[in-house]
Amino acid sequence: MSADGSNAEDSTEYSRYGIRDAPQTAVATPLGQTRTCAGLNAKETSFLVISIVNILTALGVTLYRFITVIKDGQSGSADFTFALILIINGAFSIFYVFHGLLREKKYELYVLILAILVVMVYCIVEYIVNADGRSTLKLVRLILAVVLAPPNIVLAWSIARHFGYLTFRIVGASEYLQYLYKQASIFSSLLKFDVQVTVSFVILVLKDGTTLDLFQQVALGVGLPYSVLWNIYGWFILRREWKKQVWVFVFFGLAKPAYYIFQIVKEYMRKSDTYTGSENFIVYSTLVAGALGLIIWVVIMIELKIVYKNFGQGLKERAFDVLSSEKTSLITGRRIHS
Repeated sequence: MSADGSNAEDSTEYSRYGIRDAPQTAVATPLGQTRTCAGLNAKETSFLVISIVNILTALGVTLYRFITVIKDGQSGSADFTFALILIINGAFSIFYVFHGLLREKKYELYVLILAILVVMVYCIVEYIVNADGRSTLKLVRLILAVVLAPPNIVLAWSIARHFGYLTFRIVGASEYLQYLYKQASIFSSLLKFDVQVTVSFVILVLKDGTTLDLFQQVALGVGLPYSVLWNIYGWFILRREWKKQVWVFVFFGLAKPAYYIFQIVKEYMRKSDTYTGSENFIVYSTLVAGALGLIIWVVIMIELKIVYKNFGQGLKERAFDVLSSEKTSLITGRRIHS
């Protein structure tokens, strides 16, 4: 009998006795072990559904406002800037929901919580500060944020705290390997969050999405791709454990804090008493985003030092080599030789 036929017989062995095959709860992908929807419990499924509904609802309201602002010829207004930021952060949030849940990246769910809090605070503060720009649509957005955000945050926090199943499947019961994997996950999550903050910061600095000077064109056309490629490079360094490339990564990463500091000083110097409430809100939001970007960069460098010391300890073979990780012991994390 062919191998395919043999596999078919094996997969239905229990069905002869009326017992259905157990659903596959995790699969091996090029990126590593990933949970399937069949492996989610009731709470996790509820979180997935509620999160997607909440994010899509917020995106729908924001997109409507975004299109309205463009049609009214107000692409240089604060509403245009913040609507664009909310749309981009909504897209990142969808990624965090799926990737954080199915790959059990609890730090990405923590970032999701932070993103939800930022959006909720923005909706509240913007509605209070920008009295001239109040509208029924903004009131609806505020109500939705205040009502839908808290349960989403509670669910995300509760689920993230109980992750561990996939980590056990990937690195086994070894506490040391689990520690190495935890540090690698923190570094990987920081890289993604860094991209999100950088994109938001550049948009805040640009303000007007239609009229750009030469420096702004360079920042948008070169700076953003540079930042994304830098983060992708860091991701590969982590997975392949390229020790020598770490110093190249650090060197090219120095451009980020230099850009943040330059723009923060420039923005602070441009601050004027004649600015309207919405204009001042953009200025302070830019300063906060720049400060957050600097903090994240520093934390990335600290975490990079930690994962650099962990290179060569067996994590690459166990967690990032998908084929090899299927042939290792769950108890010790060591390779099983056939």
